[in-house]
Amino acid sequence: MKTLYRSLFFIFILMIIGFGVYNYSKDNEMGQNQPPIPPVPDQTKYRLKLYFGSSNNNRLVSEERVIISDELQEEKLIIEELIKGPRNRTLKASIPEETKLLSIKTIDNICYVNFSKSFLDSYRWDLMNEAITIWSVVNSLTEIEQIQAVQFLIEGDRVGAIEKYYSLKEPFYRNEELFKKEVITPFDTFNVFLDYLRTGSYDNAYRMLSKTSTEKLDFLKFKLNMGTYIRELRDYEITKYQTQKYSNKVILLVTYEKKSTAIGNLDNEFMESWQMIYENGEWKIVMPI
Repeated sequence: MKTLYRSLFFIFILMIIGFGVYNYSKDNEMGQNQPPIPPVPDQTKYRLKLYFGSSNNNRLVSEERVIISDELQEEKLIIEELIKGPRNRTLKASIPEETKLLSIKTIDNICYVNFSKSFLDSYRWDLMNEAITIWSVVNSLTEIEQIQAVQFLIEGDRVGAIEKYYSLKEPFYRNEELFKKEVITPFDTFNVFLDYLRTGSYDNAYRMLSKTSTEKLDFLKFKLNMGTYIRELRDYEITKYQTQKYSNKVILLVTYEKKSTAIGNLDNEFMESWQMIYENGEWKIVMPI
């Protein structure tokens, strides 16, 4: 009888073991057929120091923001935030919002930023905008310790001048001077004034006049006169200039020469003078009235 009980107990144990092995193999088989569960991405807390144009767009102003993101490349995050623009409404955006970041990579301490062509095509460029845009990107990226310079690419290529002031063929290094108010010469001011006229930004050009000029010359008359003036200049380019300084003013002597592409019976060269005064920390143009 005891032998019978032992036999039954042994069979019972074998059944339990067999049932366990069967269930384990089935669970293992089902697990192999299930798609893997992707890991939850780790999010990183970034403290970014971004640079945008000041309210007058004549210097860089920093804006700090904290971003929690699963983006592993801090350089990419910086450019994406710059494209979004400043959160402080008194600051100016430095990159056209239509711009697309195609790629970004840091090699040997140089960050290669590859923008879409809209970076150049959708912007109103002048001397100050170019400087602010370039060093907004450069100074923001060089906040990262291992980045010493930034090389701009447009759809994978190095290009010449954005407009006519800066070339993008070589890398740019950090510029601390733009954190202060940029000092613009009378000739720089005059060039910006002409750029505004050429692009029809008469309101911006009018703001560059001295106080006495705006008091004596209303905007509509200014727009009419300057429209005629800038059309007469379209076949000429500045070849040289001279600055004469006096106690309370500057006389800018500008020489124009006819472009090689000009058509018609035009003078080959002519000279004109512009009077400028320094008001409220800026050079202002005195209109001949």
